[in-house]
Amino acid sequence: MAKKSERTKINVRSAETVKSDMQGRKVKSSGVLERLRALHEIAGQMDLAQSREDILGVVRSEAKWLLNYEVCFAGFLNRAHSHYIITTLSSVADASDLNHKHVSVDEGMPGWVVKNRVAIIEDIGSGPAFSHAVEGKIQELGIKSLLIVPMRTGNELLGSLTFGATKSGSYSDEDAEVAQLLSLYVATALKNASVFENARKRITQIELINEISSQLTSMLQLDELLKAAAAAIHKNFNYFDVTVFLLSEDRSELVVEAHAGSFVDFLPHGFRLKVGEGLVGWAAQYGEKILCNDVSQDPRYRAYEYHNTKSELTIPIKIDSDVVGILNVEDTKLHAFDETDAVVLETLSGQLGTAIRNAKLYDEVRKANMKLTELDKMKSEFLGIVSHDFRSPLSSIILAGKALLKNEVVQGVQRIREYLQIMVDQANRLNQLAEDTLSITKIESGRLRYYFKVVNLERLIQDAISMVRFSSRHQIEYTIDPNLVFIKGDQTKLRQVVQNLISNAVKYSPRGGKVTVTVEDDPPEKILVCVCDEGIGIPPEQVDKLFQKFSRVETGEAKDIRGAGLGLWICREVVEAHGGKIWIESEVGKGSTMKFTLNKAQ
Repeated sequence: MAKKSERTKINVRSAETVKSDMQGRKVKSSGVLERLRALHEIAGQMDLAQSREDILGVVRSEAKWLLNYEVCFAGFLNRAHSHYIITTLSSVADASDLNHKHVSVDEGMPGWVVKNRVAIIEDIGSGPAFSHAVEGKIQELGIKSLLIVPMRTGNELLGSLTFGATKSGSYSDEDAEVAQLLSLYVATALKNASVFENARKRITQIELINEISSQLTSMLQLDELLKAAAAAIHKNFNYFDVTVFLLSEDRSELVVEAHAGSFVDFLPHGFRLKVGEGLVGWAAQYGEKILCNDVSQDPRYRAYEYHNTKSELTIPIKIDSDVVGILNVEDTKLHAFDETDAVVLETLSGQLGTAIRNAKLYDEVRKANMKLTELDKMKSEFLGIVSHDFRSPLSSIILAGKALLKNEVVQGVQRIREYLQIMVDQANRLNQLAEDTLSITKIESGRLRYYFKVVNLERLIQDAISMVRFSSRHQIEYTIDPNLVFIKGDQTKLRQVVQNLISNAVKYSPRGGKVTVTVEDDPPEKILVCVCDEGIGIPPEQVDKLFQKFSRVETGEAKDIRGAGLGLWICREVVEAHGGKIWIESEVGKGSTMKFTLNKAQ
């Protein structure tokens, strides 16, 4: 089998040699002028090419009209100018296994040309820096003569261009001049294409940054945010592997929080890496990016047995100036990343840092709200229990006090009668506070039940008035449209609303005056209940907070009047539960009118 393969190579080489001899005779017979014309046409084709591959395709197909060769390949310098990467440009060169090979500039004749920036016209065995890895490969194919020229534009060196022929002494100084002109055209076209490609890449990357940033800012769950970020970067930038690490609470370890890439099980979620260990740990410790295009040359790199990483780009994720994590990108190719990649990932890391801060703040607020909700629930349950337990002893005190007030002996002693009246009044006040508190806890917990039935509104108002203590200075009257006596509602809770409003009217009329309750028609489906006083009134800026829980008017004479600020909030909840609304109309010094609507009985 080996002999057959060898014969096949010889046959291919012979065919190429015959074809090359014919082309060589054409080239030599055409003269310098014709070669320059051909070179001009080739340069025109390169100008029309839009990519690196198109330009090299022109060289592959058209350089044969300029020079006699069997082997043609370019050696492109990497960014660090430490290696050159071979790109084969002829079918014979393709068979040499040199394509995409990375070679040190200290090795091989193309490296020597790059370092010395001069051309070589030599037989393959006598040239400088002979390398078995490069020249040895093409020597096996029968190549005897080499022409190698530097590929540069001005002072910028891109690499070298190599031609090889099967006959010794195949190349002349004239060939070297033509090859040098060709390499200049190639270098210029590649440089222009690179500038255009970089600009297009930058525009695309900016668009992708905006797209990813938009996705990140709309997410507040940290786990989902990091997974989405890793997946978006991997998908949109075609990086081989993307991992997001976050610092542990004690900042001693990095924890894998998200991963996207070709190795699904690269590192398990929750994997921990000590700060300072590997490229990732170093970047976290010092807060600096690492762009390493050959990890084998970096002693900080930590290898994993099943992960064939060649290049790694590690970017700290910061909130303000504090490192909170690492965005790590890896590839199986050498020299996979450039400064543009670093700039893009640094921009994304900044966006990611902001998104992480927002997510953490959201999580803190969410946890605080959960805790507050639990505390509020406990508070409501406690208030409900206490309020309920208060009512029984208070009712006993009120009944006992009222019974004593009716006693003839007590009625004959003014001081005892006054003290008993104070006890009854304060016990009533406490009982009302307990009832309001119990109502609040039931409303907040959704346990307040309404029992709707036909209600005599006039009787309800009378009951409410009877439960309010008036001084001798106050007058109370009510008027009701006879056609509106009956409504449908919860009698107990509506009585509580009217009682609270009348009680407030009396309370905020310190100099006495008249309190009026009216019930009017509010076509087509409502009735309007008004409780009007001639008291101190309420400033306009205080009106909006009246119906808030525990809110009271704190200006003028009102701030000296005692109250828990619960009554009006309860009134609003009850009225709205009946399908109505409640509001106030007031003028300082002239009094206030509380108004609320109810549905008519159907």
